Amino acid sequence: MKERNSSITKKIAGAAIVLSGAYFFMRAIAKKKSEGREIDADNPYIDKTELPFSSITIYEQTIKPIIDKSLAFAGLVILSPLFAAISAAIFIDDPGTIFFTQKRIGKDKRFFCLHKFRSMKMSTPHDVPTHQLRDPEQYITRVGRVLRKTSLDEIPQIWDIFRGRMSIIGPRPALWNQEDLVAERQKYGANGVLPGLTGWAQINGRDELEISEKAKLDGEYVRHLKQGGLRALFFDIKCFLGTIKSVAGSDGVVEGGTGELHKSAGFEDYGYKKEFHIDRAMCKRILIVGANSYIGESFESYVRSYYSGNFRIDTADTMDSSWRETDFGSYDTVFHVAGIAHADVGNVDEATKRKYYAVNTDLAIEAARLAKDAGVRQFVFMSSMIVYGESMPYGKEKMIDEHTVPAPANFYGDSKWQADRGVRQLQDENFHVAVLRPPMIYGPGSKGNYPVLAKLAKRLPVFPAVHNQRSMLYIDNLCEFLCLLMLSGEGGIYFPQNAEYTNTSEMVEQIADAVWHPIRVTKLFNPAVAAASHIPGKAGGLVNKAFGNSAYDRKLSVYKGLDYCVKDLRTSIAETEEERPEEKENKENCRPYGLSIIIHQNQYTEGFPVNTILPESWDGADTM
Repeated sequence: MKERNSSITKKIAGAAIVLSGAYFFMRAIAKKKSEGREIDADNPYIDKTELPFSSITIYEQTIKPIIDKSLAFAGLVILSPLFAAISAAIFIDDPGTIFFTQKRIGKDKRFFCLHKFRSMKMSTPHDVPTHQLRDPEQYITRVGRVLRKTSLDEIPQIWDIFRGRMSIIGPRPALWNQEDLVAERQKYGANGVLPGLTGWAQINGRDELEISEKAKLDGEYVRHLKQGGLRALFFDIKCFLGTIKSVAGSDGVVEGGTGELHKSAGFEDYGYKKEFHIDRAMCKRILIVGANSYIGESFESYVRSYYSGNFRIDTADTMDSSWRETDFGSYDTVFHVAGIAHADVGNVDEATKRKYYAVNTDLAIEAARLAKDAGVRQFVFMSSMIVYGESMPYGKEKMIDEHTVPAPANFYGDSKWQADRGVRQLQDENFHVAVLRPPMIYGPGSKGNYPVLAKLAKRLPVFPAVHNQRSMLYIDNLCEFLCLLMLSGEGGIYFPQNAEYTNTSEMVEQIADAVWHPIRVTKLFNPAVAAASHIPGKAGGLVNKAFGNSAYDRKLSVYKGLDYCVKDLRTSIAETEEERPEEKENKENCRPYGLSIIIHQNQYTEGFPVNTILPESWDGADTM
């Protein structure tokens, strides 16, 4: 008996030594892999003048962390076979990285890297929540679908708990760009506690909750936590048991939508649901915010030709602060076109990203507020199709319809989306906000993708006969739409586009025909195009940009009483190619344009380095 007891004691001691070694080894790894201070270098949420919301109890400061780390360590050890099995299944299903890391907002609004098992394909846009993706089912892997249904994709966060970045119970960590959720949580002090693997809001609706309701539930959890002692402990236990029940029943898991996102998308205010009555005898004063813009100047020119008796137009230059002194109250409509154009989003530093948000988002919302405060009746904002992400690659369809939720794929798209949402939040019965999300705009003097395509059409003897589908908008059709919309005084969300979709190959043929250049369109090159579309990096990106798909459902662009398509595609190309301004400029041997290149946000070219758009001395707002 003594020998048996001695053997058991030795085994226990050996296990204890092994576990202790494992514990300190993992602690060393956690410390080494810890995020550095640089992760918060550009954190816009940190306010050093902010005081703590309330005092920290002994339970929150000492007892809860001990429970968290102890249970997390036990979980990592016990679940290690499950980790291995899931890792193998993920790699076999879709070869690539096993874990998915994402920048999230932790305690005191500081950033940290959250870990999950990868449940989506390697091609999925990064840093975009599932509910903001168009048709998220297309991105979720077979293994990922099982992981999400059972919430097993979340278990790598046990590691985040072990390293002290999270707790078992707490508010779910917000994404770095969920400013509205952070702001709502601040009202309840929920930003001042460690985020959790699960929480009170998580078991009371999860993803389908609107942000205000989610933040309120997080606030309820914080109130219980701040009570400390057994009350806080029992509430944590209640949340933990509630999570087991929720996962067992798959409650609250919503892939592809939330109440808040559908609300912010503005589905209920889409323009095709309205009926317009235009008084063509009306005269209105218009203020364009943003000087020297392609759209602004084209609109003024169009008005002089066709609506000179209906509009008086002034322009406010946003390159310095003097525009804020403009008497907004003397205008019927403020038309906002100021913004920074699309650049090479893969080669932009954090300082430039901040400028995008300062100009594309903050400036737009500020202009809308000034207009509202001055009693302006209508505010027209140029958003962009880019809020729905990039176009789909060659061979894959992308049709945006009335159910599609915006899903920005990068900081540029997000800066436009934040402005899109922000200006609409100011709307009321006396202040009508009209947001336009146009596709690529082209016309005489336009910049971006169209001139590049036109050069190819005028020089190449042959071109691939590829079938793709894109929405585009001729500048005259846009200007006609703007005139009618401003006469109506209505708000809403609009998707103006040409009456017909565009096919890249057919457009090249029509451009070549307009300039009497012989070109042959053939399918012989289609296999090469298909192969090139899969090449990583810029080469594949350019092919997919040229032959990809991105279109609005026609239903979104037809408005009762607003007949704005005054030019068809063939006529628009003929007018654009009569003599492009840059060609005339070259003939006259004029000096080239200066340091500041003005581009509308919809004529974006990813190949444009941002330093050619913004001069080094730039400190104001560029215009589209």
